[in-house]
Amino acid sequence: MSKRAQTRMQQKNTTRNRRFIIAVIAVIAVIASILVIRQSNESAEDIVVVNKDVPSYADNRALGFIEAPILIQDFSNFPCPHCRSLAMDTLPLIKDLFIESGLVRYEYYYATFDQSVGRFAAEAAECANQQEMFWPYHDMLFANQTGTKDQFSEERLLDFAKELDIDLDQFRTCLLEGESTDAVEKDAVLALEMGVRATPTLFINGEMFEGAQPFEMYKEIIESNLEKK
Repeated sequence: MSKRAQTRMQQKNTTRNRRFIIAVIAVIAVIASILVIRQSNESAEDIVVVNKDVPSYADNRALGFIEAPILIQDFSNFPCPHCRSLAMDTLPLIKDLFIESGLVRYEYYYATFDQSVGRFAAEAAECANQQEMFWPYHDMLFANQTGTKDQFSEERLLDFAKELDIDLDQFRTCLLEGESTDAVEKDAVLALEMGVRATPTLFINGEMFEGAQPFEMYKEIIESNLEKK
């Protein structure tokens, strides 16, 4: 084969390889675009469903009877992962063992110290509270915590309310016109006055405990306080 023929063949191979690489890149780009769109749609639409029923022993943002010998005050923030652990894993055990039996009253406080996504979520929860749906909405917020920037966007907060059959017009008006702002701010001031520096912080009959601790530790503390009664 002449040198000219070899050169021509090499040029054809180079062109063919280049076209192949371009085609592969184009296919990868299309697949990546589809995945991004699919993930975006899933994150926007998928909602973890929670129980809509309000516990019979619920009292606004409290669970249990006011006469209970043990008072637990929970200062939490909805975007906080450790608060989620407390709410989703530990609180149900406290309910089953101590709240339903009348031994513990559990009160929730909004520990939001700045104009963050947590403040907006807290205001939404307080709007749900105005319709006596605080605890289902509380569970909905923690169950749908994603750690993303838009986890508690206006759209998702409204979607949560809709999922729980909350009066959407009343909820939207409350949230967008700031009707719940004062209640959330009042809790933030109280948290600072009580020395809350991190979330979650629990006060059990006035004694402070920072961070989400194992249920067994809370159980021992509650039982120890009950023995003193």
